Amino acid sequence: MERVVVVGCPGSGKTTFFFFLAARTKLPLIHLDYYYHQPAHDYGNNREAWVTRVRNLCSKERWIMDGNYNSTVAERFDRADTIIFFDYPRRKSLYGILKRRLHYYRQPRQDMPKGWKETANLVLLSSVWNFKRNKRPTILNILSQNRDKHIIIFKNRKQAAEYLSKLKASQC
Repeated sequence: MERVVVVGCPGSGKTTFFFFLAARTKLPLIHLDYYYHQPAHDYGNNREAWVTRVRNLCSKERWIMDGNYNSTVAERFDRADTIIFFDYPRRKSLYGILKRRLHYYRQPRQDMPKGWKETANLVLLSSVWNFKRNKRPTILNILSQNRDKHIIIFKNRKQAAEYLSKLKASQC
């Protein structure tokens, strides 16, 4: 386990898992939301620059990369040796969004750029609501093309927690 991609619906607990996994594996963290939301870059309107940025991040020898961004999922999966997909029910992700919103109310998130304000707006809620229809098929399709990788699919938080509790440094 040298290059790990963590994907799933917003609110599913990817980032929390990502931090715990990094603590156990000592792999460097790459949180894509941190890079994507940098005010100095307009990646939302410059897809080419975003793809270049992600390719550069993927070129490193060791990492755990957290985030969705379908525009770069193929490149990340191609470079990864382990892919972890949080395939949770919608209600769990909506609960996670609410919990995160309350937890970071008027507090900075350590995984986001300076000045980032946590919101639970309609765009985010719509993304969660439509994840299984809009994003999940792409992820599953690319997973099916990467059967040579170590693929882990969590269906609930308990499975993710059990995985972390069983993970030994010698397995990494």
